[in-house]
Amino acid sequence: MNSDLSKANCTYIMEHYPKIRHLDICIRDFRNMYNQKSMVLLYLFIEKYKLSEIQELSRFAAGLEKLIEAVENSVTNPLSNGFVEGTSNKLKMIKRTRYGRCSYQLLEAKLMYRPSV
Repeated sequence: MNSDLSKANCTYIMEHYPKIRHLDICIRDFRNMYNQKSMVLLYLFIEKYKLSEIQELSRFAAGLEKLIEAVENSVTNPLSNGFVEGTSNKLKMIKRTRYGRCSYQLLEAKLMYRPSV
């Protein structure tokens, strides 16, 4: 749970709001599945949350099941397309803010800019 909350506040929330407790357990299960890179945990997660009383969780589990091949690959494969997605989003943002106002050279310069650390 959020580190800004005290232990007593977290305990109170978990005891008095069962849906939040259920969501917290779901998030921990999901992270554990990826940390252990376990296909067994993936299938157990889907079966467990397909029957969840929280409709959004059951739909999420059904969506995972529908796209099972891609989800299996994301659990077991250490490779990610996050870098490509980030670069693509950066380009789209720059194009939206500068569309039609500047030259191609400026667009290229903004994409190649790397601040010194």
